[in-house]
Amino acid sequence: MTTVICPYCFARASAAGLPYRCQMSPTGVLAGTPCGPERDDVWAAFAGPGAPPAARMRGPVFTPARKALRLGAAGGGGGSVPCPRCGVTTTVRVCRSCHSDLPSDYCDQDSRIIALVGAKASGKSTYVAVLRNELDHRVGQAYHASLAAMGQSTQTRDKEMAENLYERLRLPDATRPAALGFNDPLLYRLSLPRRTLLGRSGTRHTTLVFFDAAGEDLADAEAMERYTRYLSAADGIILLVDPLQLGSVRDRLPVHDGPPLPEVETSPRQIAADLATQLRAHGKGGKGGRVDTPIAVAVTKTDMLRPLLDPHSPLLRNAPHTGGAYDTEDRLAVHEELRTLLTEWDSGALLRQLELDFARLSLFGLSALGAPPPAHAPADVPKSGPQPVRVEDPLLWLLSLRGLLPVRTAAKERVR
Repeated sequence: MTTVICPYCFARASAAGLPYRCQMSPTGVLAGTPCGPERDDVWAAFAGPGAPPAARMRGPVFTPARKALRLGAAGGGGGSVPCPRCGVTTTVRVCRSCHSDLPSDYCDQDSRIIALVGAKASGKSTYVAVLRNELDHRVGQAYHASLAAMGQSTQTRDKEMAENLYERLRLPDATRPAALGFNDPLLYRLSLPRRTLLGRSGTRHTTLVFFDAAGEDLADAEAMERYTRYLSAADGIILLVDPLQLGSVRDRLPVHDGPPLPEVETSPRQIAADLATQLRAHGKGGKGGRVDTPIAVAVTKTDMLRPLLDPHSPLLRNAPHTGGAYDTEDRLAVHEELRTLLTEWDSGALLRQLELDFARLSLFGLSALGAPPPAHAPADVPKSGPQPVRVEDPLLWLLSLRGLLPVRTAAKERVR
């Protein structure tokens, strides 16, 4: 029996037991009158006071009879069932806990929840938009993969972000804090070749759920407590660390004519410590008290660190992805270089915090833009457009841990 994790409230439920929402369509109405909207108090309570009153009026929610479910499955309707009032079929299933609508194909495949965490101005929104583009093009080609947005909210957001970044050359606005309302997760269907010992055999579909918490919320105990419910359900966490928030890095960078350094926000060390504390409180502490959720710690804006890096640093070039396989030796080279750098920066305080709090972590370095924004227009993308370096590495590592990618182990020169 398929278990569905709601990507909005992260409640778990059987797919077969989910209610449906009538789409109020006049087409196919049996009684001559389509259903009208009703106030959905369950959804309104979850969405919070920021939800507009008109949005609270939604199609009626109903639990279909078992006979209707069997007929929908037998007819190949992908779980479509008729509304008991008007008779129009619908495929829109609804979370029983929060009444959020689930995309029609969300309940038909397994899901991997990726929590994205980072302080204000660490570049989370830009990172996701550029990662999406890379998975569509360079990385998708290397792994013979396809990524499709699921649901109108994610599709609309993707279109807006792509237009801003790649056409208007503008950086995205900051993530909305929890005080202004709930941020919808981003839902994607990742399709990859299913590999066997004899080669490719069919396709494997996995839903990726990206949940982005605003940087301001990480400094607010009440908001952080709310988001921890979502973080504790994650299969993996990507923690974005802005190196320009570290005092020793700011001091070591040469005077330059680039954009001004960002204001100092909540320190990466404090964010990591608070995150671990909240996750342990929600039962994610493993042996020895360390959090057992895998965490990919990604140092961003490596383009700004060029004066501090060796010219041959692996941080300055993309991973090879040879043969459509994840290269563990390349990951280890990046991890060790970042470990050396973090040991030097701020006396290694951040690294010690991470290693004491998390049982399974890997260090990454990336640049979403490939170069700093113009000094005269810090909200703009460089004129060449985004030229990202290693933005895919944290996600691919988390996927490889779940067996979704073939892995190349250099020591044995084979792919498993």
